[in-house]
Amino acid sequence: MVYIEYVKEKNLLPVNIKIKVSTMNFQLNLVKSILAVAGVAAVSAVSAAPASAVGFSFSNIVGGDNPGDAYQSNFTFDVLEQGESVLFNISNSGNAAAPSMFISKVLFDDNNFLSNAATNIAANIGTVAFTGGVGDDQLPQGGNGFTTNYAFSSDNGGGNKWGVQAGETLGLKFTGNYANVVSALNTGALKLGLHVQALPNGASDSYISSTSNTEATPEPLTMLAAGAAVGFGAMFKKQRDQAQKAQ
Repeated sequence: MVYIEYVKEKNLLPVNIKIKVSTMNFQLNLVKSILAVAGVAAVSAVSAAPASAVGFSFSNIVGGDNPGDAYQSNFTFDVLEQGESVLFNISNSGNAAAPSMFISKVLFDDNNFLSNAATNIAANIGTVAFTGGVGDDQLPQGGNGFTTNYAFSSDNGGGNKWGVQAGETLGLKFTGNYANVVSALNTGALKLGLHVQALPNGASDSYISSTSNTEATPEPLTMLAAGAAVGFGAMFKKQRDQAQKAQ
């Protein structure tokens, strides 16, 4: 409400004036925001890697020792696509009941799906260092027809300092076709074996990879599209509300 002074009688006369604010600025700002987010999405899409990833778990060896049976779910690995290579990220999530346990050996029963092994790459998380490559080191307990083609052991004689301890990850990279590798893991044509030490009472145990993946990680473009959709929606609502308040 605006008051206009009546000059002769010095009275204040109330006058209602409705002011309509143009939505032009709102529309322009919205377009600018959408273009900015789209630009970030495009850059992220170009640099996004890996293209896809699948997670796997480990199982106990049937008929083998059982001191580590309660901890099998604490060991997992992801397989990531990296062009003509595949990256295995092998992790120990840790367990309060066995805080000292660590992975001392990682073995592969390959059947010619992998080649050109590389260790101690940037994917390592924590104080982790392994040495190995083509080899026939046997998985303790054996079992399940496991035949070693690649063998990797923690440095310093397999001690826990360089092993995969709680919260740590070992990265092993190979040349290989991602789709074929994942398929072979699901059928058991390709298997991973772990030797875990420092279980309660000084025990150790071994595990073999399960033949079904535990999770599929969306490709970066899929995640990007979903994120952009949420971002656009939130941005549009915020600017629309601001425009309505100004009217």
